Amino acid sequence: MKLYKYPKPETWKSLCQRPALNATNLEDAVRSMLNAVRENGDKAVSEFTSKFDGVTPKSILVSMAEFNAAEKKLNKPLKAAIQLAKANIERFHSAQQEKEKRIETTPGVVCWRKSVPIEKVGLYIPGGTAPLFSTLLMLGVPAKIAGCKEIIVCTPPGKKGTIAPEILYTAKLIGIDKIYKVGGAQAIAALCFGTKTIPIVDKIFGPGNQYVTMAKMLAQQHGIAIDMPAGPSEVLVIADASCNPEFVAADLLSQAEHGVDSQVILVSENERVLNSVMKEVERQLKKLPRKKIAKRALQNSKTILFKNLEQAITFSNSYAPEHLILATTNPETLAASVSNAGSVFLGNYSCESAGDYASGTNHTLPTNGFAKNYSGVSLDSFVKKITFQELTVEGIQNIGSAIEQMAEAEQLHAHKNAVTVRLNAVKKLPKIESKFNPEKLFRTNVKNAKPYSSARDEFSGKDKIFLDANENPFDTGYNRYPDPHQHLLKEKIGKLKKISAQHIFLGNGSDEAIDLVIRAFCTPGEDKIIICPPTYGMYEVAAQINDIEVKCVPLDKNFQLDVDPVLNAATPDVKLIFLCSPNNPTGNLLKKETVKTVLNKFKGIIVLDEAYTDFSNGSLLPDLSNYPNLIVLQTFSKAWGLAGIRLGMAFASEAIISVLDKIKPPYNISELTQQLALKQIDDEEKKNEAVKTLVAERKLLTDYFSKSKRTLKVYPSDSNFLLVKFKEPKKIYNYLLGNGIVVRDRSSVAEGCLRITIGTPEENQKMIDLLNRKS
Repeated sequence: MKLYKYPKPETWKSLCQRPALNATNLEDAVRSMLNAVRENGDKAVSEFTSKFDGVTPKSILVSMAEFNAAEKKLNKPLKAAIQLAKANIERFHSAQQEKEKRIETTPGVVCWRKSVPIEKVGLYIPGGTAPLFSTLLMLGVPAKIAGCKEIIVCTPPGKKGTIAPEILYTAKLIGIDKIYKVGGAQAIAALCFGTKTIPIVDKIFGPGNQYVTMAKMLAQQHGIAIDMPAGPSEVLVIADASCNPEFVAADLLSQAEHGVDSQVILVSENERVLNSVMKEVERQLKKLPRKKIAKRALQNSKTILFKNLEQAITFSNSYAPEHLILATTNPETLAASVSNAGSVFLGNYSCESAGDYASGTNHTLPTNGFAKNYSGVSLDSFVKKITFQELTVEGIQNIGSAIEQMAEAEQLHAHKNAVTVRLNAVKKLPKIESKFNPEKLFRTNVKNAKPYSSARDEFSGKDKIFLDANENPFDTGYNRYPDPHQHLLKEKIGKLKKISAQHIFLGNGSDEAIDLVIRAFCTPGEDKIIICPPTYGMYEVAAQINDIEVKCVPLDKNFQLDVDPVLNAATPDVKLIFLCSPNNPTGNLLKKETVKTVLNKFKGIIVLDEAYTDFSNGSLLPDLSNYPNLIVLQTFSKAWGLAGIRLGMAFASEAIISVLDKIKPPYNISELTQQLALKQIDDEEKKNEAVKTLVAERKLLTDYFSKSKRTLKVYPSDSNFLLVKFKEPKKIYNYLLGNGIVVRDRSSVAEGCLRITIGTPEENQKMIDLLNRKS
């Protein structure tokens, strides 16, 4: 392997060149072979097999007797190894199956895409100097998973005119029974044009030498698809001082032994690493059975010294290797810069052989720089995607005008007319008012779910002997399960809030309601929510736990809702928008009219968190009946002084509440919680007095901090806390903490800000006295 030290970027193009035959001569030779097979079919195939492989099989189709005999020739450990590899490849490729996902791009316009298997596929499995039964696993397994109706395998025969038993055993294990003893460009020609014996296919897969690769490229000119230009094997290894030279040398030789036209590249920023690896290459080469092949491949290979690893990875992206091994200290960091590679192996123990055989990824990969624009084989390689779309009356009304405008601009008047005639027909239809229906937005599995039910739900008598729930029968006051429907508590809350009990959900804190709302409306891994930071952190946490993507649309500089950016972000896959008013952590109310604008225009659900509403006059709960897409959250934790019992409320349409009740845990609100809440509700006057005191104390602290020399700004608050910007926030925070007063550092919301909860008059005065004493 020739060493290149600190090559200049203008020389990299030549360093990236692979060993190759004369392209013109190669194409001419292969084209003549394809033409011969097209004209003479099996006769030409037989003649080329005799010429290049030195044999003329009596029958080119493998018989069932040959399949059965092959299995007996393999030992148990090898069979077990092939079975393990098959299982891992199946697991990896099965995970690539896509569920049909219907997207409503505009109301009334539904589009979706369906994966349909390619009916007939041809798999080319290299034989020659090494029968690659592993390639049959890599191609046959995903072809089966995809559902291809006909799978044809071509592989060159050995000197005795037979196929390696490993290939036949693997084929039978996968479920493939059509294998033809044909290799080289003539096999590709047969799959392309079809012969009396070998059927034509729709797509050809598999690696091979330069003749095979050229034949596949030419087959495309005759309407046959191919997986990619996969030619002679190659690997590029980036190694630093942390590498194990013995491992790196073994990886280089594992590719060099594929064939004389293979190429291996070793790059490093450390010359001693290059020298150490090359000594190991020489030592290991002597022990290889295929050392003659590997030695010739090494003559086409290179070692390159760069100034740093950044240059090394830039060169690698230019080379675009089939296999890239990162034998470095922080391979994941380096991997982030990889843009061109077939498959990447991270760290000293991730040998390329693992990907070749048993890790589960596919080893059929683009070579010769084609990794810049091709992917390796995957399940998608064996399917085609068909799109579907369906427009309702509403749909054609929503996008019809846009289609007409665009068609007219392109002077395609028949296109325009196809829409115009439909719009004219729609005008004659009787008008039907469309109402927002939240049930359309529920996940199907949630709508169809059967809720947990108890025999006690059906009981309506006065005398009660409960022998149904395996409780302790001896009365302790809490030996029975609580009312799962919280009937009495909901009735009292309903009277207090002037709302029907059917519109109330009670949760173990508002956090449970947040989680259940996300579960009800959002499909994991597919749907999204919008939050408007700075805001309550649990919206994002609950979304992440449920595998829901979060879109962040920040509030404006005054911490108010910016309508247009929110609605622009509300793509059809956005199911929920979470708003907080009064906002946590800023304390201000969102303008009602702004929130109502979003409610009127957004086609999904808006969750309005009003945890601090008792300290303001800004609740939208009285407007709930006007907005079937509104969920209002409130809590007993703040004004009611019951944070310790964890009781939250959600108010929404009956349809939404019924689904939340269906998917909640069966006894989510304890008996003790229900009793304490009922008792507190009966003493509403006490709650109102507490609110009145806290609002007065809020004004007192606002006035104090507004006049303080330490303060830069006091943000307006409709909550039981203040957001205050200080000149030296860290010093204030630490000073208060050191004197036993805990506040919240909210610099992440606004630089220099502390959030101070309104305490009792005594607590607030103590804080003021401490701050007054501070010099």
